[in-house]
Amino acid sequence: MNWFVLALLLLTDPVGDDHGAGLGYPRAAVYQQVGAADLTGFEMKRVEGRWRLGVRLDRYPNPAGAPLGFSLAVVAVYLDSEPGGEESLPGAGLRTPAGGGWEEAYLISGWGAERRTPDGAADPARAWREGDWIWVQTDLTRRPRAYVASGLYDPFEPWGFRRALPGGGVWYLDGPADAPRALDVVAADQAGVWSSGVLPPARKRFPWRSLFAGALALAGAGLVGFAWRRR
Repeated sequence: MNWFVLALLLLTDPVGDDHGAGLGYPRAAVYQQVGAADLTGFEMKRVEGRWRLGVRLDRYPNPAGAPLGFSLAVVAVYLDSEPGGEESLPGAGLRTPAGGGWEEAYLISGWGAERRTPDGAADPARAWREGDWIWVQTDLTRRPRAYVASGLYDPFEPWGFRRALPGGGVWYLDGPADAPRALDVVAADQAGVWSSGVLPPARKRFPWRSLFAGALALAGAGLVGFAWRRR
């Protein structure tokens, strides 16, 4: 796979948008350093026939000394690799578009990663850090669609996403109890995600506008050069 194809699978996400549906961080001192759950990138790349998942966070505070170098965030990557699948996105508290769905998910915390399935099965998955990126190895040979969400890690929750309560608390997010627990997602229209509860698959729009502008600029330069030579 060449560098151009790999570039199409790299997505970025704005910094400072990790408040989900208007949720406030818990009041414990460890959460006063903002950006712990702020996704800034997602990438998929195929290595030796298998797909790897990469996520990047804005900051990596590690007050608990977790082995992957961060301990406040949790990231879930739900993968759609075949027709059908589960539309509810547990942990994040969102759902896929109708007709979407996922067959396996990778739950990532500072203590490692797990492969989850809709029936509740959980198995360890290989995860590691490379600079600012956290990587997880899958066994998938065909490129899946991915739904990506992050939150604050709670080891006592089945999917690791810390929940909200009205008024918040030392360890609880501040917001409605039924609010999505995700604080950030990889999506072009995040406002639409929080208002609808529907998370579209992460995808990079092809830059047709930029390519068209570049083509016009090259054509213009060519015409100028042609006119100059005709003088």
